[in-house]
Amino acid sequence: MVGTYDLVIEILGPVLALGTVVVCLLSRCFRRYVFLNIYLLMCTGFSIGNYYVRSLYGYTSEQYFYFYYMGDAVMMIVAYLVIGSFFDHLFRHSVFCSYIRPTLVFLFLLVVGLSSLFHFRGVEHFSSGFVIELEQNMYFVGVVLVFLLWTSMSYLGTQNRRFVLLVAGMGTLFDAHAANYAIRFLFPSLSALTLVVPPLAYNFMVGLWLYTFLRVPEEEVAVQPARQVFQRLAPVGAHSLRK
Repeated sequence: MVGTYDLVIEILGPVLALGTVVVCLLSRCFRRYVFLNIYLLMCTGFSIGNYYVRSLYGYTSEQYFYFYYMGDAVMMIVAYLVIGSFFDHLFRHSVFCSYIRPTLVFLFLLVVGLSSLFHFRGVEHFSSGFVIELEQNMYFVGVVLVFLLWTSMSYLGTQNRRFVLLVAGMGTLFDAHAANYAIRFLFPSLSALTLVVPPLAYNFMVGLWLYTFLRVPEEEVAVQPARQVFQRLAPVGAHSLRK
């Protein structure tokens, strides 16, 4: 049974997502963040389809089970492409630029292979078992990739506040889903909590993205590098010593 809270969360997600896409279109940055916008549009379509299938077959039906997990796995793959686009954006002027895409493709194929291996014996339930295994493995890989992305941003001294907020939103989504799977396996008694956290994390991410595209200009600096502060204060210090 789906309550009022679930319906509000389910409606809020598509509204925020479509709002973000509209803002990107109006501000003419849709092509710059094309994978991000495709992801939001596909999530909106998935939410609408999810509501339709649940209304038609019921929350506990087999049709809804397959539609939800397979659709969520597709959304996970598209989110992986969004992370890849963030890496491309960050390393576009770096010598590592040509290695980013092959590395991400290899990592994805490796996760698919390992997920298949884990469920190789369960042939009769291979499709559902493989999808669930792939989904949870991709979320954990996503956490690692976002961490590497954030570490690279710190090392390279990324100053673009919009880019920082976009990556932070994506990190929130992956962290919540990875923690969700971990809690589900380690503490089965808290399974009710695992149904609440992921939708909240998605809405928080999309809401943060909407705020970012609305209120944060592309060229706005997030923080002032320490070396610039030192360069500005050094002449003052030297002048004081001369006195």
